[in-house]
Amino acid sequence: MTNKLIFSLCLLGTSQAFAHGLIVDPPSRNALCGLTEKPDQASSAHCIDAFENDPQGGYKFMSVLTHTEGRAVVSPLPSNVCGFDSETWQGGATPWDVATSWPGQAAQAGPLDITWNIQWGNHFSDTREFHYWITKPGFVFDPSKALTWDDFEAEPFCVLPYDDSQPNANPAVVANKEAVTFTTTCTLPERSGHQVIYGEWGRNSWTYERFHGCIDLAYSEDTLGTPIATPQQVSTPQDTPVSITLSGSDTGGEITSYQILSQPINGTLSGTPPALSYTPTAGFVGTDNFSFSVTDNEALESTPALVSIDVKSTANTAPIASFDASSQGLTASFDASSSSDAENDTLSYQWDFGDGYTATGVTASHDYEAAGSYAVVLSVSDGLLETSSNQELVITALPPSQAGCEYVIVDQWGSGFNAEVRIINTGEQAINGWQVTWAYSDGSSITQLWNGELSGDGPYTVSNAAWNAKVEPGETVSFGFQGSSNGSSEVPVLTGDICQ
Repeated sequence: MTNKLIFSLCLLGTSQAFAHGLIVDPPSRNALCGLTEKPDQASSAHCIDAFENDPQGGYKFMSVLTHTEGRAVVSPLPSNVCGFDSETWQGGATPWDVATSWPGQAAQAGPLDITWNIQWGNHFSDTREFHYWITKPGFVFDPSKALTWDDFEAEPFCVLPYDDSQPNANPAVVANKEAVTFTTTCTLPERSGHQVIYGEWGRNSWTYERFHGCIDLAYSEDTLGTPIATPQQVSTPQDTPVSITLSGSDTGGEITSYQILSQPINGTLSGTPPALSYTPTAGFVGTDNFSFSVTDNEALESTPALVSIDVKSTANTAPIASFDASSQGLTASFDASSSSDAENDTLSYQWDFGDGYTATGVTASHDYEAAGSYAVVLSVSDGLLETSSNQELVITALPPSQAGCEYVIVDQWGSGFNAEVRIINTGEQAINGWQVTWAYSDGSSITQLWNGELSGDGPYTVSNAAWNAKVEPGETVSFGFQGSSNGSSEVPVLTGDICQ
């Protein structure tokens, strides 16, 4: 272990503190599924869909973040709208980018208060702005399709600056430091039906940290509200009719009639709405659809909704199960994206890791408890037929991670000091999570800490934050803190499993 005493006349300028927050009113998708409805307790259809392939991601609802200047500046735009290719998901889709029947929150054109809860990182002082975009007029929400940037207006309908040195300068931004919230007031444009707001909370150039989220809205034109036609997805075997019951909802009113707006191209409808029967054209295999609207007792008509019908081939061929596996130490990763199906049916994936544990989804990861040889089995189903593939996976434990831990005094004065702890990965394997402990013998104490999670008050223990847990070989991470002392600052001995 190496302990160094370094004196300086200024604070280390690269230390940053990270915020966390989300839109809670009207509730964003990650407030509905994450803050309110947890993955292990999901009961609503939209939350079950959202968490299906990423249940652990649902617990990171407050961490949909990037270090960018957001949609107004970034080019090209990221693939995923609501998560903005969040760093927390390493640029992948979040649970809130999943295409499903997201419920709309009642809304009308005019003033709209949008509240951010930032209790997980109350950074009022460096907040710079709030931006909001809305879907274009004529947008038709389709629960089977993920949002794209083409769905949204090119320009934000609401841009609100904030300066914490003059917190009352912009009356449209109210910083409630006791409740740890920002409430922003925007003028919501005229729209109808199911629309979506994409919003950003941005911090200043010291971090360029930015949080992202989507709010689903159900526009209403009066106190009864505009009715909403409910989109559907159904399937049927080739040459087989299927029953379809149309539905809709209306806040404060009731649905009185259903109108077919466009007919299916590869089949016919019969019956009287809402009870219909769809008969596919003889021999047709593929996707067909039609649209409809609903009218309520106030003669208000909804925007169109789409009913999508998947006509499956009866000459079904079993899918081909195939997967790649890799491991690093006791952690293994699995990818079944090489699996295929001749009819391009939607596939489901079931993993058996060979040690009594299972998982679902096209990709999976698993931590084995011990080194050894494991028979991994992937089962792939198209809903009618299932096939399996297996591989023998040899797990070899990695040597323990090694790191040098340095305690560095950056600045000190009569009654206090600033210090930094550096963790240098001197081994050949990545460090995944770290913890450092020390105690002062001269009565020194810590008053503030950043870039880590502090526990205890003598001895002190600091563990990694979510974003700096991994330290690659040769890399260094650090955390800083401010403390009080009775004179010359002590350089304590650092302990921890990784400190060599």
